[in-house]
Amino acid sequence: MLLRAFGPVESPFAESADPAAALALARRFEVSARIAARQGRERLARELGTETADGFARDRASAAAVTMRLMAAARRLAAWAAPLGVPVVLLKFAALEATGRLAPGSREACDVDALVPETQAGELWRALVAADYQASELPEPEHQLPTLADPEVGAVELHRLLPGVRVAGGSSATWEMLDRAGLLVPLPDFPGHCSAPAPEVLAAHAVVHGLGQHGFWPSSYSLLKMVADLIDLGTLTGRAIAWVARDVSADEAEAVRRLCSRLVAGEDPAGWQAPEETLLRHILAGRLDPGYERSLRLGLFRSQPSDRPRAVRLARAVLGTVLLSDAQIDAIYGPPANRLGYLGRRVARPFDLLLRLGRYGLKWMRVER
Repeated sequence: MLLRAFGPVESPFAESADPAAALALARRFEVSARIAARQGRERLARELGTETADGFARDRASAAAVTMRLMAAARRLAAWAAPLGVPVVLLKFAALEATGRLAPGSREACDVDALVPETQAGELWRALVAADYQASELPEPEHQLPTLADPEVGAVELHRLLPGVRVAGGSSATWEMLDRAGLLVPLPDFPGHCSAPAPEVLAAHAVVHGLGQHGFWPSSYSLLKMVADLIDLGTLTGRAIAWVARDVSADEAEAVRRLCSRLVAGEDPAGWQAPEETLLRHILAGRLDPGYERSLRLGLFRSQPSDRPRAVRLARAVLGTVLLSDAQIDAIYGPPANRLGYLGRRVARPFDLLLRLGRYGLKWMRVER
């Protein structure tokens, strides 16, 4: 999976592979579409058989179709923002696709992320709600407004800032900061004033989003997608690493850079003895070892990229975990039969958390041992 997703396209593969297991693993780490785009059906058919090659091809076709729909959603967003005079900066997947960094159908995605000026974010959000975008009832994160469901497909997330990307050395980057620093690349094919962050900013955002925000939550985000994005960007400069230094240590950033370099070279990870090996083991075990994944859930108390004081951040995290909204109860436990069920869930929540923490702690101790 690693060789075909990231290594030289023409590199030989001497060992035999279980076709069904290879496809299942690639899907688990969300790189099957990437493998199909890089290798082509003919090579995959020679190595894994026609049936499995068809499975990879279907994943690529599905990713390509979703890409078309999400980019149409990005254009609709830009079109709604244009008459309001709100500049829009596409982020993550949408930025990579809009700037031509992705091979067709090579990346899975489910939403459109965009950065807008803090002073105009609310105005655009309300305009979208008035245009039949459906607002999420989940709590609003620090860095963005509540997620909006596009009337046609996918979700739209309006960011006020890029958490952990500190281009000015202090608070997280806003549209205004990126604009003043000349770190926005215009997208003239999109409506209105639309742009993408410079590649260095995209790389910094990929690292802090992957390791800083989701590094201890592998079920919510495959870190191989971070690796893929960094390789497609082709840059993780010292300046980009410095921008995220408060939330991603120099050792972690160097491990990411070295991991990308060694995977691109097609090196066999067996026998590696370096920080990048530890990182790769973490990435793989996070989705392959249920005990390891559960042990990481104690990461709730780890520092997350934020501009809030640490004490405030921890207090909000604890309160947000204990005191659930109706939408959170529905998402975690499923909708109860009636209103009384919501009350019961709230009363039982602290005890449920204690049981979960105990189980996660036991898993952590086993992993440590």
